[in-house]
Amino acid sequence: MPQKAKPAGAEGASIEAWTERVITEREVSKARARQLRWVAGELALVRNHEEFPFRDASSAADLLQPGAISAYLDLAARGELRRRAKAGDARATNASMRIRADCLKILGEHAGVLVAVADRPGLPELRETVDGPSRSQLRDFLASRAEHVGAPAARVRLFALIGVELDTGARVGELAALTLADLADDLSTLRIVRRPQARTVSEAVHDTVKLSDGSRAALRAWLEVRETLVEPLHGNAKALWVSVMPNHAGRLNVEGEAIRRPPGMPLMPRGMQRAYTRAVVEANMNLAGSPGWIPLPVRFEQLRRAVTERQRRDQDQDHQTGDTDRTDTTDIAG
Repeated sequence: MPQKAKPAGAEGASIEAWTERVITEREVSKARARQLRWVAGELALVRNHEEFPFRDASSAADLLQPGAISAYLDLAARGELRRRAKAGDARATNASMRIRADCLKILGEHAGVLVAVADRPGLPELRETVDGPSRSQLRDFLASRAEHVGAPAARVRLFALIGVELDTGARVGELAALTLADLADDLSTLRIVRRPQARTVSEAVHDTVKLSDGSRAALRAWLEVRETLVEPLHGNAKALWVSVMPNHAGRLNVEGEAIRRPPGMPLMPRGMQRAYTRAVVEANMNLAGSPGWIPLPVRFEQLRRAVTERQRRDQDQDHQTGDTDRTDTTDIAG
């Protein structure tokens, strides 16, 4: 019986085919997959540019060589590879050049090719994060609005969502990807697939996190609300976080009217960010003038970084003291 042919390596594959293989085998996030395909599209396009000196490069391996990469990045930085004209300065932004560099590294690593971009733009200065007392005050504010009979579904969901965030330090996209199957039956732990984004090209990591008592109680209340929301969908919804109101599906019907999605559909990252922003704006207004209250930033990412910074400090302290079993629930204890 003839042996099944092995898939071609980077030497025998087009840059588009190689990129699809990398996306599949590395199980990258949807966002990273879009970025990789974007870079692959530019690499395919650059071969037709009159200033690209490696126009005979036919394989992914050829295009991932230092000379070809340098020429590609130079043209990309000048805005020469845009498919649509851009008003004003056509040059690429630092953020887009960082994405190109990171994607090239991923494509090269999978082929065993070292891709080094010497002039990768530096990261912008990080915004201020949320300090510990403010995180606790935010949680108390959300609890006062969610922990009572008849509380609006959106408040119950947000209270549970923030509790999980304070326990895990997960990214918005990682939270949106959670399903009921990721929760332990007794709600004691939560399984998360961590997918580092623009600041690193590390592969996804599967992590199981212990949930605090406060988060478990908030999740228990949310799961009861969630059940009523997804019931009309006949049990088809698997996402942990779902919408609480009808929203636009982004499509039109035959009469040109916007199609509405019912409640109980998976909550998207943008919806999470909007819910958090609304809560923070409301908290900043209601708690203004309260002792110790510092207005919170409205971006979810700043809350996440505050949590991960706290976790990092705790881990460093544990290593110094030899205490590896301590659980810090400063922000989340009920």
